[in-house]
Amino acid sequence: MPTISVIIPIHNIEAHLRQCLDSVLAQTWQDMEVICIDDGSTDATPTILAEYAQADARIRVFSQENSGPGVARNRGLDQASGAYVIFLDSDDWFEPNLLERMLHTLQANQADLVICRCVEFDTHTGKEYPSEWTLKTKYLHGDCFAPTEVANYLFQFTYGMPWDKLYSRKLLLESGIRFPALGNSEDLAFVFPSILAAKRICICREVLVHHRINRSGSVSNSRVRQPEAPFIAFQIVRQYLYDHGLYSLYEQSFMNWAMEFFTWHISSMDDKEIQRKYQHKLQTDWAPALNFQKFPVSFYRDKVTYIKYLLALHLPYPAFRLVLKAYKALKRALVG
Repeated sequence: MPTISVIIPIHNIEAHLRQCLDSVLAQTWQDMEVICIDDGSTDATPTILAEYAQADARIRVFSQENSGPGVARNRGLDQASGAYVIFLDSDDWFEPNLLERMLHTLQANQADLVICRCVEFDTHTGKEYPSEWTLKTKYLHGDCFAPTEVANYLFQFTYGMPWDKLYSRKLLLESGIRFPALGNSEDLAFVFPSILAAKRICICREVLVHHRINRSGSVSNSRVRQPEAPFIAFQIVRQYLYDHGLYSLYEQSFMNWAMEFFTWHISSMDDKEIQRKYQHKLQTDWAPALNFQKFPVSFYRDKVTYIKYLLALHLPYPAFRLVLKAYKALKRALVG
């Protein structure tokens, strides 16, 4: 049995797939299987996968109708046989020692989960940018800890991305945590329950992942097709907290995260009509269901986010759009 199962959901990524696979196969840790789930690709992706599978027996390819990355990752997990599992994205690429460093950190500390650093690569500009926000060590008291030790900031110290995390497969099997079949935000409903289920978590401070952004057709640009997906994902996480008697311990961290994410979800949408629909969703569905108003202002740590949330909640869309545009312009001017 291989030590690590690398699971890669893949959909219409012919332009970047070779770079991804080459960086996986060039790892200093070679005892692995690479499980590629072709999620209904219609470009040259299947041909490239067949070429790589023929050249390297560690690559196993499975094909399915287009069902989204969550379903693809679940199928990969069903096929995995390694003691450890990592879910990588097919448009990213990785430092040669990614698997070795993460595995060493996990095993040396008898952890269930290890999280590494990344940088973002802008497809449009060709530039890389530091991404300290993906792993906020200021909230941590050390590089290894139990979830309860960071209860006040559990939903803040990392983000709900699966591709910067190496898991013990035993943790995933025993917890039964799976990805929901959503068009976006499905990773939130997997990552945070798995963090909560872990007995011990470690971080690796090295940058090991180059994460591609601003790629046309990426999952992060598909929010328009299923605007209700983020709220469904949040409901799944909240239900996990309730089911395991954890909600009261993590409530403040969870609610701060919810407000931050939904505010970002609306503010970062470029399409005006979709942004209008998102704001309407917040006003009529999301905010009442999450009951943000039950807590005092002091409960929410990021006051800028709190103000943006109130503006989205109470302003008519044209006024909200205008204020948001002015805020972004001021922010760019201050940074510049």
